[in-house]
Amino acid sequence: MSQPSLEQIREKIDAVDDQIHALLMERARLGELVVAAKNGAAPDAPRLRPGREARILRRLKGRHEGSIPFPVVAHMWREMMTAFLNRQSPIEVAVWGGQNRIAVWDLARAHFGVNTSFTPQQDAAGALAHLAATPGAIGVFAFDPAGESWWRSLTSTECTGAGLQIFARLPFFVENGITAFAVANAREDSGDETTLAVLEGARENGPGDILARHNGTALVAIPGFHRTGDDALEAARAAHGARSAAVIGGYANPIKG
Repeated sequence: MSQPSLEQIREKIDAVDDQIHALLMERARLGELVVAAKNGAAPDAPRLRPGREARILRRLKGRHEGSIPFPVVAHMWREMMTAFLNRQSPIEVAVWGGQNRIAVWDLARAHFGVNTSFTPQQDAAGALAHLAATPGAIGVFAFDPAGESWWRSLTSTECTGAGLQIFARLPFFVENGITAFAVANAREDSGDETTLAVLEGARENGPGDILARHNGTALVAIPGFHRTGDDALEAARAAHGARSAAVIGGYANPIKG
């Protein structure tokens, strides 16, 4: 069989592009059906579905092959999923970048899409107050083990009353040396999770699952999806000799490789 000419290859590329575009438009039509179904659901039905989004990307990773790097595919799907979510109701993302403002801003845009509204925040406390007062808003916060311990505020009455918890770790599908957490009233089990809990009065020589410390308060990572009161949380509290333990959220474990 003879090698196709460059012109023939380009014609095939155009045909494939048309097929991809047609499928994208069909995907959008299905997204409109989702919007209609959610509009007919209970008023408190969740709009943001971080667990399902993580499961979709893991499924694609499991079947991916070929020369195109999976992070490129994952980025395309993140853009598509957040575009459809914006059709259900516009997303507002408040971003506090700490000492890495540009890098965290880029993480937020990569995860929540170019068609989303982003607003920079001058400080973490103000960003959390904004989220508590704005139902449906999302926050992206820089995380530095040696930096500001904004995560402690998620145990406050203001935050718990608004249902604010960490629900995602960024980046999800490619590492770049920077970590941020997404916060909203949106936590959902993806089937492969890490739970984050704040321990008050944790001893200094506890197990090695501590992510950060601040004045006797520790942020710990617990494998699995747990809530305040679960046995796993009590086990973590006892292992660290802490006075109390409270779940402040968790995240779908990032895709590796």
